[in-house]
Amino acid sequence: MPLANSLNHDCLDYYLCAPLSPLWFNKKKSRWWAGAPLVPPYDWIIMEIRDSDFEEMVLKSDRPVLVDFWASWCPPCKMMQPVVDRMATKVSDWADVYSVNIDRCPSLSGQYEVSGVPTFIAFADGKPVDRKTGALTEGQMMILLKKAEESMPQIADDSVPEQADIPWANSARPYITIVSGLPRSGTSMMMRMLEAGGIPALTDDLRTPDEDNPNGYYEFEDVKSIENYTTWIDRAPGHSVKMVYSLLEHLPTDFDYRIVFMRRDVDEILQSQKAMLKRNGIETDIPDNTMKTLFERQLRQFYTWLPSQTHLKLINVSYNELLSRPESVIAQINRHFGESIDQSAMLATIDPGLYRHRAA
Repeated sequence: MPLANSLNHDCLDYYLCAPLSPLWFNKKKSRWWAGAPLVPPYDWIIMEIRDSDFEEMVLKSDRPVLVDFWASWCPPCKMMQPVVDRMATKVSDWADVYSVNIDRCPSLSGQYEVSGVPTFIAFADGKPVDRKTGALTEGQMMILLKKAEESMPQIADDSVPEQADIPWANSARPYITIVSGLPRSGTSMMMRMLEAGGIPALTDDLRTPDEDNPNGYYEFEDVKSIENYTTWIDRAPGHSVKMVYSLLEHLPTDFDYRIVFMRRDVDEILQSQKAMLKRNGIETDIPDNTMKTLFERQLRQFYTWLPSQTHLKLINVSYNELLSRPESVIAQINRHFGESIDQSAMLATIDPGLYRHRAA
């Protein structure tokens, strides 16, 4: 099994590897798995467990658990290993991710009717709550874990405020705020502005800030699966969430939405997109004119579809105008939200220095 690059010391001390079985020491459980020493540190969080550990680590866990049933002869399993590693690191504060080799643990694979690999099974309170077979994205794995989290027994906590005490649970904003637009059009900046203005952002912090978005991406993986998974919508009223415009058609129509649709000069979008791809070592030979034509056609189709969607109330916001005359544009946005946001706080978040790709 391959190793990744660094070690989360909050969870593990060492990874030790024998020819057939890995060895981990887990601080939380104070347990070792058999193997031979290898010099630490590494950041490979996923732990392989055996039949003897399954009950304690999975069935008796007080946290959501995702189990990856895999095999060493399975190419998709090997392809998934770095993805599962990242997921284990990202959810280590509230969930556990383990792996089970079906050839070493045939009784477990038989008990849970694993007929293909990789198979991912989410457990809550000792019971399997959902499963998927095949290579998954981080978002799909997160959906499994979220379902497990929602299935965990609720523990009473007198310190938790009543719903009426939570600002975004009040009836002042019963709608869901959606920030949308083309890629690199300023959606992350708008999410940050709205958060400062008083509309909390619904995010998962899976995608961390980088050179392209130093203030954060404000993404929420669950929205990408909205065609098949919409339970997150129930906790979205009063919040803002970022969503690519092509997914807006899948929003449940029994909610009301305030859409902030970011517009930007398409040539600037293309410049910014190419710069981001280059920094990530990705090359593309698609001509700018082809991409520009595609974006413009998609926007025409979107605006043709929009008028019939009575549950969507949309305001177009020009990224270029927002940076050139922010007070006026922010005032328009405030009117869109019924004069309920803090304009001064929104204005303070604008950083003109991030306007790095301007049209000629």
